[in-house]
Amino acid sequence: MIKTILVATDGSDHAKKALTLASDLAAKYGARLILAHVLLSNARSETLRALASRRGLSKRLRDLLDSYEADFQMEVAAAGAAVGFVSVPPPRELVDAIGQQIMERAEKIAAKAGVKKIAAVMADGDPADAILDLAASHKAGMIVLGSRGLSDFKGLLLGSISHKVSARAECTCVTVK
Repeated sequence: MIKTILVATDGSDHAKKALTLASDLAAKYGARLILAHVLLSNARSETLRALASRRGLSKRLRDLLDSYEADFQMEVAAAGAAVGFVSVPPPRELVDAIGQQIMERAEKIAAKAGVKKIAAVMADGDPADAILDLAASHKAGMIVLGSRGLSDFKGLLLGSISHKVSARAECTCVTVK
C-alpha cells in the first residue's frame, strides 16, 4: 500500500494533470501527499508572468516582474557591450513569491479532491535531483510528475526532468501526459 505520494508541480498543464492524478490516488488510499515545487530560478520573464497571479503580488513585486529583465538589457545596451540577447535570472524574492502561489493553488486542488494529509515543500537546484532528494527524505512510495513541464528547447537536448527522475527513482514513478 502506498503511504506517501510526492507530486512535483511547476504550474504547467502537465503538472496540473499529475497533481489531479496524485490527489485522486492520495484521497482514495488515505496517503499523505507531498506537494513539491522546485523554484523557477532560471525561468524567463514571460514564463513567470504567465504563472503569477498579479493580484497576489505586492506592488513592488509586480513592478519587479514587469521590469527585471528589461532593466538588465537596458544596462547592457547603455554600457555599450557587444552582447546579443542575455538572459538574467529573476530575483529570488520574485521566484519565491510565484513558487508560493503555485503551491497555494496546488494545495487547494488537493484539498478539493479530498486529500486529508498534505505537506508543501519548495526546493532549489537541479529539478530532477531536488525531486529525488525530496522523495527520499519524505520516504515517498510513489512520485507523480508531468511528462513535460516548463522546460524549453534545452530540455529536449539534455533530457527531460521526468525521464531523469523515472530512471533514477527508487520508488514507483508515474509520468502523466
